Amino acid sequence: MRLKPNIPMAIQASNVLRQQLRKKRFPDNRLPSEHTIAADLGISRGTVRQALAILEQEGIIIRHQGSGTFVNPHVLQIDARVDVAYEFSELIEAAGFTPTIDTVEVKRLPADAEVAQQLAVAVGAPLLVIHKVFLASGQPTIFVMERIPVALIREAYDDNELHNPIFTFLQERCQVEVDYILSAIIPSLVEGDLVARLGVAAGQTCLQFNEVFYSPSNQPLAQATVFFRDPIIRFHALRKMSQMR
Repeated sequence: MRLKPNIPMAIQASNVLRQQLRKKRFPDNRLPSEHTIAADLGISRGTVRQALAILEQEGIIIRHQGSGTFVNPHVLQIDARVDVAYEFSELIEAAGFTPTIDTVEVKRLPADAEVAQQLAVAVGAPLLVIHKVFLASGQPTIFVMERIPVALIREAYDDNELHNPIFTFLQERCQVEVDYILSAIIPSLVEGDLVARLGVAAGQTCLQFNEVFYSPSNQPLAQATVFFRDPIIRFHALRKMSQMR
């Protein structure tokens, strides 16, 4: 398994296993033992257990005591879920397209009242504002506006680094880690500059995510507004009855 230094090992392992499951690598929808998976990926059994726990929480696998671990094919076929944090390129790739980034614009702008409240900074505090357009096999698909308080940035950076996922920039240049993201999901109309950004007619609907990224200590680190073009990217939710009792 090729490792990425900025992503926890268990998450990387769960991503690899998820891809293998989608390619139907395991016969009879049954996973091999933890020992076999660990040897195959070159990681410890403890990391395998953590990765399997992630997949079980997502509903992708089901563990039966004494029988083994099995794939849930109904959940596995879902490309995008509202309860999972994705890198946008991976999200596009999972939908069956080739991801590229068409536009990156970088500005420094003052925080307005709404963003200042979300990021716990003063109104007018300088923000690094990054605009990106992600393409799916050449089609504009995701437009994202990311905002990071300039006060958080500790290391010098090159604008080319801003093509990378925001998680990477926060870790490498701000020396902070994202623990969770809170998202407000809003149906939205495509209008104004968004028409050109997403390459669709004015008045078409899209899905808007207003997101705040938090550290393990609940410190707000960044804010993002993301627009997803329908029907290329559609999100789903798994709701377990056990969570409603």
